[in-house]
Amino acid sequence: MATRSEPNLTKKESSFEKLCGTFDVTPTGMINLQSAENEKTRGVFINHDVLKDGVILKVPLQHCVRDDSPPLWYAQNQESAPIDDEDNPHHYNPSEWAVRLAASIIDMQLQFNSDNEAKVYATKDWLSMMPDKDILRASLPIHWPEEILSESKCTALEIATDASYFARAGAVSDLTVALQLSDLVPSIDINRLCNDALDLVQTRSCRIESIDGNQISPPLRVMAPVFDFINHGSSRYDGKGSSNAYFGLEESDDDQALVVRARRAIPKNHEVLIDYGDSARPAWRCLSSYGFVPSYRVSMDNDDYFEGEDESVAEVYYNGGRYEVSIDTIPTELVEAAQVSYLEEEEGIKAAYKSMDEGELEEGANLLTPEVAFRISKRLADAAFDLMIDHPEEKDHIQVVSEIRIAKDLQQLLRWSQHKVLLACAIGLRDYAARSKKLPSSL
Repeated sequence: MATRSEPNLTKKESSFEKLCGTFDVTPTGMINLQSAENEKTRGVFINHDVLKDGVILKVPLQHCVRDDSPPLWYAQNQESAPIDDEDNPHHYNPSEWAVRLAASIIDMQLQFNSDNEAKVYATKDWLSMMPDKDILRASLPIHWPEEILSESKCTALEIATDASYFARAGAVSDLTVALQLSDLVPSIDINRLCNDALDLVQTRSCRIESIDGNQISPPLRVMAPVFDFINHGSSRYDGKGSSNAYFGLEESDDDQALVVRARRAIPKNHEVLIDYGDSARPAWRCLSSYGFVPSYRVSMDNDDYFEGEDESVAEVYYNGGRYEVSIDTIPTELVEAAQVSYLEEEEGIKAAYKSMDEGELEEGANLLTPEVAFRISKRLADAAFDLMIDHPEEKDHIQVVSEIRIAKDLQQLLRWSQHKVLLACAIGLRDYAARSKKLPSSL
């Protein structure tokens, strides 16, 4: 939903005000668009103090691009679109929501059919304020060259990208066939047109439910003007960089609107941040889904910190097995593998281990002994160091184009994120081992 790596915002800030007015975004004058803290992104900021649960913005659902109302040229040419399902009154295959939204975006780009001239111009302004197509494309791993993807040293990202590649190919094929059978004749490459639209849908759409938790049937996915400029912040901790707002579908006077409310009191001139959900965690999934690496904190020093196991994780290989660790959690399977490795290398202890009843070991023994903790700590520290090794020969002998540079920068940010998680976990295990038994405290 949010936009990353944006140019000068002066013109876009002016268009943003018009956008709010034309699309009936309320409360009037509550928000503005400006550069975020790092100056590389833009975000939505509030002009007035907002109390907890106060309304920050409200976008009428009628102004949103909805997945249940694709253009006719797409719906009429999709054999899989109509389905016989009593629980699906719109008679569309739920799994194709992204393709239907992309078809609507393409339709908006190729033709503007509306009786409201102001809305036509506002829609053009909205589309012009979308992320630069080349920058967005370069930010998404699904478009990365294989060598850059492998340099991320993240198996989970590679697997997810491979799976997404085939799903994307099918979506592009569906859109291409529908376009070729329609009266629309794009003046640009159809494949690129479809991929660009799907990139926008992937990074800027959302699923909405009512505030009281009553889910719409079928779930509704939309792209909402103004709302889609809000950046991500995690709801799993409080403090700087965490989410301070939430959103949902609300009804009043028979009208439906996408409403953003304050999760806590927000002072004026602060940026509005919402949690993008499970698709934004851990870091590799956020990069895969939205094209940016989130800045999750990896310190337990602050009292306001709270983190789930999947908020920020990193992978590590140990004796041929792949494991995922967080800053304060390691899987039991990794502990077991490290203990077996340790016992096999220790004379005397090995014999005692073999004579011990396996059930007794599982039920009564403390697997995470100081020796095992220190062994895992060393492996995590080595893995963290490996993530920081660059390949300068590539920079010396290859003239890197801007799109490749963007991909490389994101890949390195992911590696840095994984490095911090592994190192934090390694330090925690080292300290545990040192406290439990007098072992070397240095890594």
